[in-house]
Amino acid sequence: MASNSNSNVVVIMVPFPEYGHQIPLLRLSQLISSYNIPVHYMSVGARNHELKQRQRQQQQYPNIQFHDLSITSKENDEENYMPYLESLLQIREPLSAICHSNNDKRVIVIHDAIMRFVVETVYTMSHVKVYFFHAVSAFTTYSMLQQIKENNEDDSLFTSLRGYIPSIESCFKPGMEELTKMLRDCKFKCGEILNSCREIEGPYIDELCKQSATPFWGLGPFNPVNIVGNSDETHRCIDWLDKQPVNSVVFVSFGTANSFSIEQIHEIAIGLERSEQRFIWVLRGKDKKGENVGDSIEKIDLPNGFEQRVENRGIIAREWVPQLEILGHRSTGGYLFHSGWNSFLESVSMGVPMATWPLNSDNPYNDVLITKVLKVGLVVRDWVNKNELIKHEIIESGVRTLMDSAEGEEMRNRAIELSRAIKKSVGDGGSQKKQMDSFIAHITR
Repeated sequence: MASNSNSNVVVIMVPFPEYGHQIPLLRLSQLISSYNIPVHYMSVGARNHELKQRQRQQQQYPNIQFHDLSITSKENDEENYMPYLESLLQIREPLSAICHSNNDKRVIVIHDAIMRFVVETVYTMSHVKVYFFHAVSAFTTYSMLQQIKENNEDDSLFTSLRGYIPSIESCFKPGMEELTKMLRDCKFKCGEILNSCREIEGPYIDELCKQSATPFWGLGPFNPVNIVGNSDETHRCIDWLDKQPVNSVVFVSFGTANSFSIEQIHEIAIGLERSEQRFIWVLRGKDKKGENVGDSIEKIDLPNGFEQRVENRGIIAREWVPQLEILGHRSTGGYLFHSGWNSFLESVSMGVPMATWPLNSDNPYNDVLITKVLKVGLVVRDWVNKNELIKHEIIESGVRTLMDSAEGEEMRNRAIELSRAIKKSVGDGGSQKKQMDSFIAHITR
């Protein structure tokens, strides 16, 4: 626990208001607050509400004050995202107000790197210290920094994988290369934070530390690594998993920010059916920006008779599911997913191998890390084929290989080995506990 000196420090978290960006900063808030440091968590009110609803196992947030901001969102248009980003500028005023109200303390602002344009108005306040949070892997951060360099031929860590690493412009919306340069060159940052650890990404974290003029911390994984079930309220997926053999179920979920065409959904359904493997498939529409994601659940049609044919070996979940608890269950033996970073961390923490289907942003970078570097997963949909319909034969083959082959078992063993290292690192005396202690000492010095 912290000393009394921490009463002079206040932390303000400013996440990008999408679930995949909010959850790691909420978990980091909990870790920091456990050192007796007050944390202000600022985000769109509807998003905060949904975030707390989904985190059902953590009902109490001592020492964390949520600021549920009322943001007038402009029309959500997937092709033109600038109006939505511009609406987030409304966060500037309440952020400045909290900073000013704590001018007798050291204010530590930890913000999602994407939110730089919102938070930059407090950069020059003398009592404010700013830290960037990267919601992506060390591998992605490192690779993008190499890609914007004029000459990266002397870096064997990058050049050995360059043939697999996608271009920035193929993965992100316009402006990401410019943002990467701005973050690299920012003179006001006091440090940068990653939701990762050396057990997973040691060489890449070490390179980032060498190349940065300010400290770089890998403080993750932020997700719990030991699952304690809630006996008072068990989700139907957990009840069903309790009745299945060990490592027999493939969990299928593509995140909260993605959607598929009806044709692709039908191919996934047929592939799962013909794989003859047990499965849990989360089938929801994607979250919409600036909206309460629990307001409505879009009903997605499946092939005629599909649900009846697989009812004895599969669950189609159209509701929220306890993903971490599912991944941590003894019956879950594989994960077909979008290569999202948070989901990867949860899967590898639980020792579950993966079948990858990268969809956007950092997903294709993570795909390289998972399949080429760590070798704890196989590719179902390669990024090169991102615009193609993936046929059920490919899906069937990928699921079968993951769940029922020597190759899949080798990946499972590597994932289990990583899981053990991660769990050891976050325990008392572990490397990650020491990293967090070092970070707290830095911001309270």
